Formats: sequence, C-alpha cells, structure tokens
Amino acid sequence: MKKLIAAMAALAALPLLAQDAKTDPAQKPVAVINGETITAGKLDQLYDRLGTQMRAQYDAQGGKAAYLENYLRKRLVVQEAIKHGFDQKPDVKADMQASAESTLFDRYVRDVVAESIVTEAEMKKFYDENPKNFVIPEKVKVRHIISVPTDNGPNKKTKGEAQEKIQRVAAELHSQNVFPSGTAPDVVARLELQHFAEAAKKYSEDAAAANGGDLGWVTPGTLDPQFEEAAFRMKKGVVSGIIETKFGYHLIFVEDRQPAGTQAYEQARSQIREYLMTQHAAEVVEAVTRLTNSLRSNSKMAVFPENIH
Repeated sequence: MKKLIAAMAALAALPLLAQDAKTDPAQKPVAVINGETITAGKLDQLYDRLGTQMRAQYDAQGGKAAYLENYLRKRLVVQEAIKHGFDQKPDVKADMQASAESTLFDRYVRDVVAESIVTEAEMKKFYDENPKNFVIPEKVKVRHIISVPTDNGPNKKTKGEAQEKIQRVAAELHSQNVFPSGTAPDVVARLELQHFAEAAKKYSEDAAAANGGDLGWVTPGTLDPQFEEAAFRMKKGVVSGIIETKFGYHLIFVEDRQPAGTQAYEQARSQIREYLMTQHAAEVVEAVTRLTNSLRSNSKMAVFPENIH
C-alpha cells in the first residue's frame, strides 16, 4: 500500500515538474547531449563563472552560443572518459580530489576570508566610479556570402568573375524573397534568413559557409572596416548590396542587433571582485596567514618528518 501511495505521489508530481520547465526560463533546455540535458540556467551559471578576459573574448565572438559549442565538445570528451572508466583510475581520482580541495580553498578565501577586505560597498563604489569599464558596445549578429578572386586552386577566378558570381547570388536571393501580399512579417523574416543561410552553404567561399555564413555577434573593430561600416548601418533582416573588401565581394545579412548599453552591476559583480582581489592580494594573504596560524594553534596536529622520503 505504501509503495502504491508513493507511486501515485510521483505521478502527481510529474505535471508540476513539466510545468516548471515551461514557466521557468532557467529550466528550458539549450542542448541535450547523449541524454544529458543542459538547461539555460546551467549555461548561465557556467558563463557567469568565466574570468574577465575569457568572458570578453566570448562576448566578442558569439557570446553564450559560442561558449555552449565549446562546452558541449568538452562534455563529449568527459562522457567518453567516464564511459571507459577513466575517472576511476587512482591517479585521476587523486587529481580530481585535489582539484575539488583547491576549489573549496579558493572559494572560502574569496567569499569568507576576504569578505571584509573586498566588501560589497567597495565593489559597488568601483562600479559607480568606473562606468566606462562596463559599457556594452552595439552588436550585430551577422551572416555573409563571399566570392573570392584567386589566382589558383579549384575556385580560381578573376575579380570580374568573382563579382559576376556574387551578382548571380544576389539576383537569386532577390527572386526568392518575393512574397505574396499579406505574408506575416515573422514568416517573411524566417524565410529570408533560411534563404540566405542556404545560399551561403551553397555558394560562399570561406569557413563560415558550412554554418550558413554565420559570423556570430560582431562588435565594432573586430572585422574589416568596409564590412563593418555596411553591417552596422543596415536594418535587421535585409540583404545588403554587394560590398567589396580586400577579401572579396560580400553579401551581408544582419540577423539581429543589440544596442549599446551598460552591464548591470549584478552581471559585473564577479568580474569586479576578481579585479579587486588582485589589488588587495597582500591583505588577503595576510588574512589567510592569520587564519591558518589561529587554526593551527587550536588544532591537534602531528607531523612526522622522518617519514618524508
């Protein structure tokens, strides 16, 4: 009878769990890899733990989507290692234990021992007094199709031939992007993106072609100046005219854009603390030394140097 009641309770809970995933954005899956679900909340947690420099690199090269791609590749290797029992090797288990111990030490020093040194008030003051450090530049999520003049290889062609090719692609896209009157704007946007991505896979001549010409999120100063000038003045969801750069002839499609803004304090907080910890490094070391001296004097400890080989 008890087993029956427990089973009924578990069944009753299932709709609630499903409802949580529907109503809580953090519970929505961003990827499922060999049965392992990565939720939006888990991705946010991992991304927020990145160091300042690494976070800035990802922000400039695709943000969380780019990080997720790298993380999934890492998880595949980890899953493979576990599948073969590699995590059970004595030396590997010892390294994993040492890593866990190091993490616990570092976090305790950061969050407890240094709490009175790098205070919330100091972090907030740094944020308020250094607004330029937290400016988020305008970004565009951009795709392109490129035709490259080259003197050798299977795609050998003159500048004129490269230009003619991109003109043909532009004409093909223009003919595809004619829709019946009254077509819903979201349908038009989805089809235009689909047409451009398919054309990029078919015609573009760089590594991004396999991903539908996707260059990810781009900030000013990261790409060719002529390319950027066109991309940042374009409207979302519009195919550009032919843009010439030193690399060749491009068609550009701006998939999305984000205006410039300021990083919220809560988002910047861990980066600020990381920076201020380095500024107060000597004080933190002194605090740790005081703590370990106190703990040692109040602990039972025996050391046997004669057994050290």
